[in-house]
Amino acid sequence: MSESNDDQSRNRSVVYVYSPEYIQTCDSLSKVPNRASMVHSLIEAYGLLKYMRVVKPVVASIEEMAVFHTDSYLQHLHKISQDGDNDDPQSGDFGLGYDCPVVEGIFDYAAAVGGATLTAAQNLLDGKCDVAINWAGGWHHAKKDEASGFCYVNDAVLGILKLREKYERVLYVDVDLHHGDGVEDAFSFTSKVMTVSLHKFSPGFFPGGYTLANTARCWTYLTGTVLGQTLSSEIPDHEYFTEYGPDYSLEISPSCRPDRNESQHLERVISTIKGNHHDDSQKLTKHEHQP
Repeated sequence: MSESNDDQSRNRSVVYVYSPEYIQTCDSLSKVPNRASMVHSLIEAYGLLKYMRVVKPVVASIEEMAVFHTDSYLQHLHKISQDGDNDDPQSGDFGLGYDCPVVEGIFDYAAAVGGATLTAAQNLLDGKCDVAINWAGGWHHAKKDEASGFCYVNDAVLGILKLREKYERVLYVDVDLHHGDGVEDAFSFTSKVMTVSLHKFSPGFFPGGYTLANTARCWTYLTGTVLGQTLSSEIPDHEYFTEYGPDYSLEISPSCRPDRNESQHLERVISTIKGNHHDDSQKLTKHEHQP
């Protein structure tokens, strides 16, 4: 008999990239204060840590981040990070300002996040797990030589490049509320990385913030799904319990906003994707059979 999806999920080997120091560093990001702690605390409160192997992240070196980011950007980030200098005239050229404020220690934050995703990718490369989780990562807006959308390092790109050391092709699926433009831009020139971004589109929406409690709800639910564990609707008592009022439920009640994803539009998108896949497959086959 074949295993059910739940059984397969429970048999997955899952690595969870975490250390108290890493969470403390990520909590310092002014745009999403304490979000890393909220997510980890809820995952811990639901008792999910015992189903995963907790791995301490390494801190990325400037050389490791320079696999994608330019030396000039990283050197500038390091320079202003030491004293939180907001007045450096070069900062604007590197995208540092309103959406990406200069604060003391921002380079250490970028290195911590980049290193955590590299740790996750390395565990996958080494065959130590089927799934590697770094919920404090996923900063997908940063470009080669500039910060963007409060992303100072594009750890997603660094992780993909690490995976490409072993794997011929990588599929990147972005389900963030915002468009994964930085990752798309990074791999727009190659067929070795396919990027898929599912996000909210609305004039003036990009780049904006998150309801932190809902983010923690979503990521904890997804962690349970990966592990094949059914979670209680009642939020367990923990450090951030009061943030989940007034219903204190894992589920989020739908709002009165209309769903503008019309079925005809979605069908056209799916049809286009299938058509592109068919065309690319034919091109690949022809190319591979050339002498």
